[in-house]
Amino acid sequence: RRSKTTKLILLDSLLQESLTMNVLSKAVVISGHLTCGVIALAAATSVQLLEAAARGVISVVETVTGAGVTLPQYPPQRYSIEAVQQKDKDMLDEEATRAKSTFPISEADLIDKCKEVVKQQFGCKKPELLTDDFLFIFPVVGPLKKAEFTMAFSKFRVEDALTGSANFFNFFVDPLEPNRVWFFSRGDFVHSGDLQFGRTLKATGKRVTPPPQVLSMSFTESGLCYKLTGGYSVDRTVGNTDGLGGLFGVLHAVGSTLPFREGKPWNPSLGWAAYSVHFPRIPRVFNS
Repeated sequence: RRSKTTKLILLDSLLQESLTMNVLSKAVVISGHLTCGVIALAAATSVQLLEAAARGVISVVETVTGAGVTLPQYPPQRYSIEAVQQKDKDMLDEEATRAKSTFPISEADLIDKCKEVVKQQFGCKKPELLTDDFLFIFPVVGPLKKAEFTMAFSKFRVEDALTGSANFFNFFVDPLEPNRVWFFSRGDFVHSGDLQFGRTLKATGKRVTPPPQVLSMSFTESGLCYKLTGGYSVDRTVGNTDGLGGLFGVLHAVGSTLPFREGKPWNPSLGWAAYSVHFPRIPRVFNS
């Protein structure tokens, strides 16, 4: 009996010790999340305040010196079709919706026009394919007017610097915007020549595989392109540019990552780390 009692006392002692260690372990983890969250939030707030102050000063200097830059306004959507849904309200009845289009250029012809603009280096080799009020709009760069775009894009000499293919595919007309052609790219290149980007980037021989990207062109009734969008990565896990699209991705892949936030791979902000990573885990750990 004494042996059994001793064993029970020992077992109870071990259980109490285990519970104490579990509570202490939770306390340590919770304090870690709390500390990290507070530091991240404080740093994020400081950066935001500093940036707001800097932008205010810059705005004053631009006004006083006339150094402000006014970007073109985004063009409004020129054509639209009211959506027709299938029985399932979230599914578009494409055939019925497309049948309501009054845009004068057929879908097949519009796609051919889009492909022709692509073949002509997005109109840089044949600017008459672009309207006078043409705008180039990528996630970061732009809006650029026609003259700015054709001059800048031509200077990069991308065709001389990269061998391979952009692999454009799946050209289709937007059923809700009948003058707009969407298409995809899954490029595969080799940096085999000099790339002109502020300075000459000598050929590295490195392979460049950007993520899948979505592009679009919008056309007038006369068949000229007035808006080009692109560089929008739709899966940052693919390729070797760490999710960067357009020329930013090419530069990153060949070892010439740009020195500003927009030209670098996505990195969660400190505010995100506080509100989405550390603070939400405190009650989870407590209740586990």
